[in-house]
Formats: sequence, C-alpha cells, structure tokens
Amino acid sequence: MKIVGLIGSPRKNGNTDVLVQKALEGAKAQGAETTLFYLNELNIRGCQACYACKKTGHCVVNDDMAEIYRVINEADGIILGSPVYFGRFTAQVSLFMDRLFAYLKPDFTNSLGAGKKIALVFTQNQPNANLYEGLINSTAQVLTRIGFESGPNPLVGTGLGAAGIALEKEEYVQAALDIGTELASR
Repeated sequence: MKIVGLIGSPRKNGNTDVLVQKALEGAKAQGAETTLFYLNELNIRGCQACYACKKTGHCVVNDDMAEIYRVINEADGIILGSPVYFGRFTAQVSLFMDRLFAYLKPDFTNSLGAGKKIALVFTQNQPNANLYEGLINSTAQVLTRIGFESGPNPLVGTGLGAAGIALEKEEYVQAALDIGTELASR
C-alpha cells in the first residue's frame, strides 16, 4: 500500500502540513509506505491547453509535475491538503488540479487507473466548518471525475490561524490519524 501526501500550503509546519503529516502517520501505522510532497517547492506550470495529453496519453509539459504523475500512478491513495485562502484552495493546489486534466481521455473517460482513493484535508481560520463546503465538495467532485475514488470524509480544521496550532487541537489530530488509517485500510 502506497499513500502520497500533497501539501498545498506555502507554510512548512503550518496547520495543513502538520495535519497531512498526521494522516500519513495513520497510514504508516497500518503498514503503508508514505511519501510527502510540498507543492510550493515544485516547479509546476499551469495547463497549457495544448491538448497534447489527449493525443499522446500524457502531459508533455516538462516540469516537476512529471514526478507527481509518476507517484500518483504508483500510489493506492492520495491525501491532498490545502488551507483555504480567500474562499478557495491555494494557487499551488490550483496548478496541480489544472494539470490533472491529463488524466481525462478525449472521450472524457479517465486514464488514472482503478482503485485510487483520495482524502482531503482543508484548514481555515474561519470558525464555521460549513462556510466553504462548496469549495470542498467541488474539489472532491473534480477529483472523482478524473478517476479517484472517494476515501474518508474530508477533514476541515477550523479556527486555525496561527501556524501549527492544529497540533493543540486533539480532535483534528485524531481526525487526521483516522483519515490515514482508513485510507491505508481500504
């Protein structure tokens, strides 16, 4: 079992980072092999709308997304984490999501491969967990559209303004561990 964590936050040791790492801990406790990527440290360009992926079966843009495609193709599960900035996920996650277009074939079926689960971790300073429900649902919808299977329920950490404060919130730490455990147990 291989589980990959993708952190869309520009802040290392921020709330998204620590919760995704806790989720990976939960997966590792189940015997999963885990890998972690910080999208902010990668050179990922936006989709160029060249449609070469529809002709060749893969994205032709030569950047760090090639490594992300490789690990996604080898993984059994993905944990994608992002803080909510101005009502949406980060620009780093946006670039990643745009490039997943390469997994859609010309007939809009997917080439992702069966059985890949997705789990989502969102953090926000807002105290209302339902405030960005549309964002979370639409993110999940796009990911299932390209072939990921729904995994555990998304974790939405609220009221998390200070970097790393999520570690002081036992309910979020436990929820993150549970996400990793569930993802690795499927």
